Amino acid sequence: MTLLLSPGLAQAGIALLELLQRRPLSAPELISGLPKIGGMSSSDALSLAEALDWLDINEAGQLQTSAAGLKVHDAEGYEAALRCILLHYVETQNPDWLQNAVYGRSRVLNFCPVGVRQVFVEAGLAGAPDDEVVDFWDWLAGIARGLQKDHLLAIGREGERLTIAHEEARTGTPPRWVAIESNQDGYDVLSVEAANNRALLSIEVKASRGGMSGTLHLTRHEWEIALDRPLHLFHLWDLTCAPPRLATVGMEEMAVHIPTDAGAGGWESVEVPFQAFESLFGPALP
Repeated sequence: MTLLLSPGLAQAGIALLELLQRRPLSAPELISGLPKIGGMSSSDALSLAEALDWLDINEAGQLQTSAAGLKVHDAEGYEAALRCILLHYVETQNPDWLQNAVYGRSRVLNFCPVGVRQVFVEAGLAGAPDDEVVDFWDWLAGIARGLQKDHLLAIGREGERLTIAHEEARTGTPPRWVAIESNQDGYDVLSVEAANNRALLSIEVKASRGGMSGTLHLTRHEWEIALDRPLHLFHLWDLTCAPPRLATVGMEEMAVHIPTDAGAGGWESVEVPFQAFESLFGPALP
């Protein structure tokens, strides 16, 4: 049975680790001498610490903090400690809701238990997606996928960050990072057409560390979404350059590389070489 995590239980676990750093105790001494720790029963705090592999037993039979427990104890601040706890929780408990991480954090926050969701909130993981927040959710998605294709995700995120910086410099308005919330929208970034035109512009981002020998993979879903959008662009990033180069590809330019269904067959994805757009690559805005 999966342990049910909550902010209160997490705080009790943190308090237990702090206590054991000051005074080693055996499990019976802990439970009999301290009925409550951090507002929770000492037995619940002990169960959490045992489940998340935070404890070792010394030669005297006393509880001592393991290497995993020390990472929580030594975390810089409450949010950092909660993030560490969430990582340990996922690694040791493999909760059912974890499978939703491959679809974006919104799915996780909607389907995980209320207590776990509140831990994500108090850990600062449900708010603005700074680099550390994005890295956390990417790590969680990697665990859910069995760490498959993580290197491709890292390349994609690098391109998305570059597009966000480019669009803010171009329009003066921070764009919305859609892909961090859900990967089912069919595009990655939502910007505006121009500084003096607030019409919404959707952008699908593709990045490559192979230069012009690299390729982009476009799914049928992504293309059909692009066709339905009033304004849509593709950003292709060549990461072999310093700084990276950008090709801004419009719908007409991309359409010539899109296959059509024939007979009983239907296409699902297409691979297009970056070289097909070589003339469009140039410096991005700082």
